[in-house]
Amino acid sequence: MLSSSIVMFLIITLITFGAWILGLSILRTQKILQLFKTEPERLSWRIMFFLMIFFLGGYLLCIYLTVGKLIEWIPLLTGMVFFFGALFVFFSVTIYYQTLERLFLVQEKYRKAKEKAESALFQLQENQQTQMQLIQRETMLALGTMIAGIAHEINNPVSFIHGNLEHLHQYTDDLLNILEIYASVYQNPDIKIVQAIDNSDLTFIKSDLPKLLNSMEVGTIRIGEIVQLLSNFSRLNEADYKKADIHEGIDSTLLILQHRLKCSYGKSKPIVVIKEYGEIPPFFCNPRCLNQVFLNIINNAIDALIKKAKIIYPTTDTTPTIWIRTFNFQDNQIVISITDNGCGMSDEICQSIFQPFFTTKPTGQGTGLGLSISYQIIVEQHGGSIKCTSIPDQETKIDIRLPIKQI
Repeated sequence: MLSSSIVMFLIITLITFGAWILGLSILRTQKILQLFKTEPERLSWRIMFFLMIFFLGGYLLCIYLTVGKLIEWIPLLTGMVFFFGALFVFFSVTIYYQTLERLFLVQEKYRKAKEKAESALFQLQENQQTQMQLIQRETMLALGTMIAGIAHEINNPVSFIHGNLEHLHQYTDDLLNILEIYASVYQNPDIKIVQAIDNSDLTFIKSDLPKLLNSMEVGTIRIGEIVQLLSNFSRLNEADYKKADIHEGIDSTLLILQHRLKCSYGKSKPIVVIKEYGEIPPFFCNPRCLNQVFLNIINNAIDALIKKAKIIYPTTDTTPTIWIRTFNFQDNQIVISITDNGCGMSDEICQSIFQPFFTTKPTGQGTGLGLSISYQIIVEQHGGSIKCTSIPDQETKIDIRLPIKQI
């Protein structure tokens, strides 16, 4: 009798515990029903909800029959529970399948949307890069055209002056010889001539005039060299790729920026450029594009030195300096290193400076195009590499490596 009572207690306990679990499932299903927005989506879960209520009723009825010892009804109730249990499992599997199907559909839509967004973003970046290249190209072409025009306009009158200086030398020598002959023949000239000679300081003129003409000739030669450097910088009439001297391009770029280098900022000294050129023979490259890279990098170095000059240099004896070094590396590469002792930058900024439209300058002072264009010229056009290393408040170094192309 005692063992029968224990079995009955265990049965009632298990059925009660199952009813409690089923009640929790019903509450959870009510929350799930609230997540669906449309009735077709809610229908399957609503059927599940009603089946759970039926099961709960079956559990309660089973407890009643067990307590009332109406054992003869339990087999019928068990059969009904098995039938509706199988129906419940079928609906559960069906709903799970539909849920997975909707999930996979959403994932596919998300994948297509992501691919479309990435494609649109890639196209936008390509358009931005194309626009950036066009802007920079037009800017450099305009600068080159202006420089070439100025060089041509300067070259014509300077060539005229330089060519006539040779004749002026000859005419001056002839006139001075004639004066010496007159002085030897007429040793006692008229008083008016003596006074005119004293007033004009003829002795000084005879010694200084040749020096003056020589200095004018040196000046015209120097102007001619400057015009040649300006022409080398523009290179509008040359082929894209040719054998060129890299040092010539750097020198012409420094000439373009000479006005910025010589200016003193605040109480600081003018910027000093130290050139340490290695023995690099002419090699095949696009010299006009490389000049553009040098212009962008040296311009940024000058900006960094100006920024530091306003903060630190007035209180120190440090000279704002740009070092330009060139050397051969591993027999088939050329290295151009440009270093300044300016304000420097953090590692995070240093890693971002070659990205399009990235700039640390105030609005209106920087476009973020210069270094990204330089990256494209060095990496994509010439197959080289460009790297930036920097220490805040100390220095920034740009290393350019170019392969020596055999064409």
